[in-house]
Amino acid sequence: MKIWTHHYTLQPGSDPARAARNPRHGILLRVEFDGGTIGYADLHPWEEFGHTPLADHMASLGTDQPTLLANLAVRHARTDAAARRAGVSLFDGLPEVRSHALFTDWCEAPRSVFEPCGAEGYTAAKLKIGRNAQREAAALNRFSDLPLRWRLDANASFTTGRGEPLTTFLSQLAPDLRRKIEFLEDPTPYEAAAWAALSEREKIPLALDWELPSTPPPWTGAQIVVIKPASQDAFPLALAATQAGMEMVVTHSMDHPLGQAVALWTAMRLRQRHGDLVRDGGLQATGLYQPDEFSTQIKTKGPATTPPPGTGFGFDNLLARLPWQPLR
Repeated sequence: MKIWTHHYTLQPGSDPARAARNPRHGILLRVEFDGGTIGYADLHPWEEFGHTPLADHMASLGTDQPTLLANLAVRHARTDAAARRAGVSLFDGLPEVRSHALFTDWCEAPRSVFEPCGAEGYTAAKLKIGRNAQREAAALNRFSDLPLRWRLDANASFTTGRGEPLTTFLSQLAPDLRRKIEFLEDPTPYEAAAWAALSEREKIPLALDWELPSTPPPWTGAQIVVIKPASQDAFPLALAATQAGMEMVVTHSMDHPLGQAVALWTAMRLRQRHGDLVRDGGLQATGLYQPDEFSTQIKTKGPATTPPPGTGFGFDNLLARLPWQPLR
């Protein structure tokens, strides 16, 4: 196996309500497997959430002990290589999976940012919460009449218990708004008893994303698992979740469009296997980064996403033109 790399930087977009907070860095891989087949993949760690630095993942490539992210990237490249050799797109024949609308810095955003979502066909919007509970609750209440369900992602930033910030935040939400919460993602670090008590008390579905338990599901208190193909072994995780009666939401990792294409394909394959247990995903990056040649190959119309053209995961000509460097 031979590996080449291409470093990239994704610059935040211009829409403050949708843009990434900071530039993001990663590498694309060009992998030549036995027999001369070539496939491509994305490697994009998030050090803020506990991933080891990019250099560590790169150092592990081609060794007997690759990191989880490096191993997954090579496996995605192998899947891509097989399809490219056959001259087919990996997306052919797969069912559609729609997406929620993603907003990153939304508290000060006017209603006009959210009002078009319903007309465009979105049924849900995902919002990051947990920075300022009182301000966020007040902002959310302003949108309680909009025809949207809300996916609230706290990144485990709250604490548990009565009188603590999470309970205070939820108590400040208008009844109409509370009824429109589709799920609350990672409200606190996962702890089975605390999540079970929270789920029972607040009657809000809880979704588990980061720091999944080491034991297989079911996970007490969690009804939904969020699957990120860039950092999780998606297919066995989805099978275990299905057997436990859990639902799934597949999202990209705010990574390169090639990584986003892998997430889209994974969601479509899982929908094909597990049906409606796979909910609409987080599969779009509208406004997240400045557009480039790659991002413009993924077309969106409301919540629908059209995969990039080409063989494998797509982007054939763009990938071929990149200045690749041998892995050292």
